[in-house]
Amino acid sequence: MTDHQPKIETIYDHGVTQYELKKLNFDNETKDEYLYALSQDSAYVGLFLLYRMRKNPEKASYYLEQVQDVQLRNQFKMRPCCAVNWKGYLHYEDLD
Repeated sequence: MTDHQPKIETIYDHGVTQYELKKLNFDNETKDEYLYALSQDSAYVGLFLLYRMRKNPEKASYYLEQVQDVQLRNQFKMRPCCAVNWKGYLHYEDLD
């Protein structure tokens, strides 16, 4: 990241735990691997999933609304039982 690029807000800025990383299927990556080439939209999806898992729907919705890619955002709005992430299917029930 250069000095001219804004810092991307991620799950690591929100105190994600090892348990949460495992539930989100991020436990097989290091933080650096997660951050490598991460877009802000993907980071917002990660925050949406984190706060959904934490049972904070207001914050989850806030981060989902920050996603600029309408198609990506709609994937999570149109599937009440599950969401597609960049690693495959992540079922909301798995986040409980």
